[in-house]
Amino acid sequence: MTTDGLAALMRFAFFLSLSCCLIVGGLRPAFADKAAVQSPAGTPSGAPAETSAGIAYEVSIEGLEGAGDLQSLAEESSGLRTRIDDLPVSTAALKRRAREDEDTFATIARARGYYDAVFVHRVDPPAAPGGPVRVLIYGDPGPVYTFGDVSILAADAAGAGAIGPSVTQEALGLPRGGPARSDAVVAAESTLVRLFQEQAYPLARLTDRTATVNRDTKTMTVSFRVAPGPKARFGPVTVTGNEAIARDYIVRRLPWVYGELADVRAIEKGRKALVSTGHFESVGIEVAEQVGPDGLLPISVSVRENPPRSIGAGVSLSTSEGLGSRVHWEHRNLFGGAEQLRFEAAYGEVESSLTGAFTVPDVLATDQNFTVETGYTEQRTDGFDSESYRAIGRFERRLSDILSVDYGVSLERTHIEDDGKEQRFTLVGIPLGATIDTSNDLLNPTSGGRTRLRFTPYLDSLGSTQSFYSTLLRHAHYLSLDGDGDLVLAARAGIGSISGASTANLPADKRFYAGGSGSVRGYALQSVGPLDGADEPTGGSALLDFALELRWRAFGDFGVVPFVDAGQVYNQELPSLDGDLQWAAGVGFRYFTAIGPIRADIAFPLNPRDSDEVFQVYFSLGQAF
Repeated sequence: MTTDGLAALMRFAFFLSLSCCLIVGGLRPAFADKAAVQSPAGTPSGAPAETSAGIAYEVSIEGLEGAGDLQSLAEESSGLRTRIDDLPVSTAALKRRAREDEDTFATIARARGYYDAVFVHRVDPPAAPGGPVRVLIYGDPGPVYTFGDVSILAADAAGAGAIGPSVTQEALGLPRGGPARSDAVVAAESTLVRLFQEQAYPLARLTDRTATVNRDTKTMTVSFRVAPGPKARFGPVTVTGNEAIARDYIVRRLPWVYGELADVRAIEKGRKALVSTGHFESVGIEVAEQVGPDGLLPISVSVRENPPRSIGAGVSLSTSEGLGSRVHWEHRNLFGGAEQLRFEAAYGEVESSLTGAFTVPDVLATDQNFTVETGYTEQRTDGFDSESYRAIGRFERRLSDILSVDYGVSLERTHIEDDGKEQRFTLVGIPLGATIDTSNDLLNPTSGGRTRLRFTPYLDSLGSTQSFYSTLLRHAHYLSLDGDGDLVLAARAGIGSISGASTANLPADKRFYAGGSGSVRGYALQSVGPLDGADEPTGGSALLDFALELRWRAFGDFGVVPFVDAGQVYNQELPSLDGDLQWAAGVGFRYFTAIGPIRADIAFPLNPRDSDEVFQVYFSLGQAF
């Protein structure tokens, strides 16, 4: 090519580039005019002054007030807001941030069903000389689109014939007429596969998903295509990783039977059941990649066992109960069938004890344990001193994930010194109990509740010194006020009654008492209720107690807990609200550790009697209830 030809070509390229710039420049002001028309009246647009430190600016986002949570989402995701202290070095850099926010807001709007949303920005000069420039992003969300038809095609490998369970739009979370949110469509993918896996198609998978927006009708139609795989039934179970625990014990924990229709929920429940035994550090349950020709699905269970032996200890301290300590040793797999042997010793100024218990799992039925327990307990309280020996045989049966019952026979021999008199009792009881536990943690629950009912008849026909019937019902409930468990409202209530004998004729260690770290904090141990002439507690035949706490995990691992307690003990068989309750209030402090919170409480009686102390202090591990 000649020199003249090359020069001509360069001139042509220059003019072409200039023409394109003019065209683009003509379009952009027209787009910017939309912001001037749709946004509230403001100062004229202008270029901000650039300094070596960068351009200081302020941001406002307008036009989204009536579009649900779009306003708050835009403010949270705005790069202009999050980087406001990182000053842009030029006007171009500032406008680039604004355009990035436009794109971000448009994506968020589409996710919320606003597929016609438009966002534009404008940069205005400072309101006063030397002040920050003003950036306005104005949004017009338009109408929210809604879901129209949702179709599901579940085809076999050859693509022929619709098979699998019937699934409705509502079950997928995509109801007709509901907001056409893109996140709901994404969530529906896993929901759809899950529904297949719950209905005997464990190998189901999603192969395609199409979402189509109709601008005319303002609706979205969605189509899913699923490869369900063959229908399956639970087949043989392979167990790996178990070294000391027998395979049969593991298989008995699985909540399905051979040949039953496969359901992913049963697999998850089986894993949870194995973890809850405390015998395993980890549990994995996997299904085979193929269903056998007989329709059976092989299952693989892999476990890693925890060490079978453990030693634990605890310490408590309070102004009324003094210093207490507790230590235990436990073997959780004594003979290879998850048999449990536990010894525990406790020593304190008020109570000391030594107990041993042996538990055999799955006696007569799966999930029914049988425990034999024996022990010695010595109590030294203001009301009485006692020494007792006991032996208990007890069945505990888990009926569901939250409900369990227990029943058995107990034998106790007790020597009591009460009000200068010595008495000896032989008590044969039939303890019966039921527990409903929906709480999410043993030592620091933040949701759910716990209900415990205990009824024990002591019968002279079985050899007891006397007959009477003891009933105690307690309930605690936990409500997370912030959704994260850092602010929890906790409440507890208890009611008890003993019938068949007067308070004076009851063994002193079987009467009801209140006051102390476990009931009506602020009063000395057992001091709530009737007192004798020496201001010592006598106990009673009926009980009421309440507690309310606001548990606030305020500073990382540290928490503050204001609380109110109330209760009363009665000489009659049934409690009554006609009498005065003993009230107390206080504040607690918590330090949260991996094994549970460390508790420190100080409580003050609100309607003290002459014999009551000004305050009580308690230290222990775990929440008060």
